[in-house]
Parts: sequence; C-alpha cells; structure tokens
Amino acid sequence: MKTKGLAVILAVTLLLAQGCGILDGIGQTVNFATETTTYMDELKTFGQDMNGLAEQAVADIDARTDLKERIVALKEQIVQYEGLTVPDYAKDLHASIVQYNETLQNGLDKALTNIEQGRAAFDATGIPDTIGKINELLTQIGSLAP
Repeated sequence: MKTKGLAVILAVTLLLAQGCGILDGIGQTVNFATETTTYMDELKTFGQDMNGLAEQAVADIDARTDLKERIVALKEQIVQYEGLTVPDYAKDLHASIVQYNETLQNGLDKALTNIEQGRAAFDATGIPDTIGKINELLTQIGSLAP
C-alpha cells in the first residue's frame, strides 16, 4: 500500500515538474513579447519626439538638460533590453535588435557629444534610421510562435 502511494506521489511530482517547464516557456514567451513591444514603443516615442526636443535644446538650457537625461535613460533601457531572457525561437530576432542597439548606442553617444559641443544634437548620428529599422522588427514579434 505504501509503495502504491509513493508511486502516485512520484508520478504527480514528475507531471508537475514537466508542467512547470511548459509554464516557464509560456512565461518567457509572454515576457519577451511584452518587454520587446514596450521597448520598441519607447524607441518609437523617442524617435517622434527627438527633433522637437533637439530644437528646444538649442535655445533652452533646461530643455538641453532634459534631452541629455532622456538620452541617458534610453541608453539604460538598451542595456536592460539586451539582458532580457529570450526564448530559443526568438534568439535570432533578439540578436538583430541587439545589433541595431549597438548602432543606436553609438548614435546616442554622438548626440551627447554634439549637445556638449553646442551642435545640433542628432546631426550625423544615424539615430532616426536605426530606430526605424528596430521598429520594423516589431511586426516580426507577432508572428513568432514557440
């Protein structure tokens, strides 16, 4: 009798352990899709706002400070996104985004230098094109399936 009870407990434990793996996979998928969509929405918003922010920064020291803070915050988001746990089937998409992020980081560094030197913030940074390319990848997220 004890053997049967032990066998049932062992079987249930094994089933639950396998079920947890499935739930973890679903959780990773949902988390990756949510985090990527949120990240790309932030990039899109920054891309839409950046020209107006740059124009304000030319004449207003407070706006310049705000723009620098926003650039630094975006750089931090890039680093956080790169550390995201990625499901196996989305690794290629994530790798593409990370490559664009490297280009974006360089552009943001150049923008900060431009601001410090009193030049137009986004001249010759490539930021708008890079953000556009990253946002094109957003459509691929919806088509991913585990």
